[in-house]
Amino acid sequence: MTLLHPFRRAAAIAAACAVLALGVVALVASQSQPARAASVGEFTMTPGTGKLSDAQGVGGSIEIPGACPDFTLEDLNFTSYLSLYVVKADGSEATVLRGISNQAPYDGATSGVSLAAADNPGSVVNSLSSVITGDGTYELRVRCVDNYDQSPPSDAWVPGDPYWSQKVTVTGDDWVVGEGAKATSVALISDPVSAEPKQEVTFTATVTPADAPGTVTFLEGEKSLGEATVADGKAEFRTEDLDLGTHNVVARFTPADATKFGASESTPARVDVQPARAEMLDAASGERLAGNPELKRGQTVKLIVRRCQPNTTFAMAMERNDTGFPSAKSDANGEVTWAELTVPDDAVEGNSGWKLSPTCQTEEGSVISVPFTVPAPTDESPSGDPSDDPTDEPTDEPSDGPTGDTAGTTGGGSTTGGDSASGGGSTSGGTSPSGGLASTGSQIALFSGVGAVVLTAAGIAFVRYGRRNGLLTFGEPRS
Repeated sequence: MTLLHPFRRAAAIAAACAVLALGVVALVASQSQPARAASVGEFTMTPGTGKLSDAQGVGGSIEIPGACPDFTLEDLNFTSYLSLYVVKADGSEATVLRGISNQAPYDGATSGVSLAAADNPGSVVNSLSSVITGDGTYELRVRCVDNYDQSPPSDAWVPGDPYWSQKVTVTGDDWVVGEGAKATSVALISDPVSAEPKQEVTFTATVTPADAPGTVTFLEGEKSLGEATVADGKAEFRTEDLDLGTHNVVARFTPADATKFGASESTPARVDVQPARAEMLDAASGERLAGNPELKRGQTVKLIVRRCQPNTTFAMAMERNDTGFPSAKSDANGEVTWAELTVPDDAVEGNSGWKLSPTCQTEEGSVISVPFTVPAPTDESPSGDPSDDPTDEPTDEPSDGPTGDTAGTTGGGSTTGGDSASGGGSTSGGTSPSGGLASTGSQIALFSGVGAVVLTAAGIAFVRYGRRNGLLTFGEPRS
């Protein structure tokens, strides 16, 4: 047996102890390191929505489901203050609310805490928009901190670095409590896009996805015009109260459950409210006529055309008619009026119109003529209808002339003794031709059948006779 030198034996023992110590250190490190960031529960937030751009991005109140660490070192404790952190996209933490003290000490099973600045003297607020820079899901953490510099306890004092957590989902400037809330979008259209005063305008908002429940508020600037509930992805609002001018309206979607769907807002839909470009009224009653009205001969109307060239004289004519009409001059706003225009008695039936010269022209477009239709004269019967002609009435009685019932002429056949030249003979449907053809066919078939039998029998007899007398021979069958 070989014995180690005493010096070498001591060195070996020391090396073994070093390896053992390193193993213990590695084991402790592997066990303690994961515990440095361990959530001990989920805190709740009220309200569950907010905006990054608000001065205090997280307001309202929170509730923590537990007590802070019961650790005291002389005057140092961790039950007097809380701090709120957000975990950034790179995994680091940033403080957004430091020095929360409302309802301290936090040593009960639960604690409801107000986050309002007035309830937390000396607290420090940092903007969420300076920490969160993109859409996505972020984690918020609440920690117990000391009563001096509001720092979390070291692992030597309180192992595991405990905290309460909550997730928020950010879309644009909005955040909602929860993880994975679906983003939404809303599109808005108006009908019509150009309206007259007191004319009904319909705004239709389409929310995507269509199964996102909630409401849509229709806004002009910060003024709410109305609100509608989303049904099958759509919300509709109607109004007749838009003033003269241009209106830019947006639709803002607010989800019923902000943890499942995000809020969104449409691009503006523009509506121009102006008096009608052209307006025609009955001169006698003052009643406004519909577009492209029917004007009778002799009817007098008042015509107004707006947004033309200011201070311009316009001549008037009628399409498809040579009658002369007075001219009229537009005012400083470009409105020109003919107080009386009478449809001539010789007006041609059909489409017509009051024709301006020069054309009423602006950036909005042009008005060449204002259309109407002229009805048929009431004292004339419509042309082209045979039923109105008393000399061309249909005859219900059968005719006795040679142009009588065709069926009777062609169907009589030889049984009526009809003359073949007049269509009643055998060539026009008599029974003789069809019976003759049937008889002839039967005879041909009979003779053909008899002939086939005779020929077959003769062939068989010939073959048998030939073989018997050596006239026909056949070779040996092939193997």
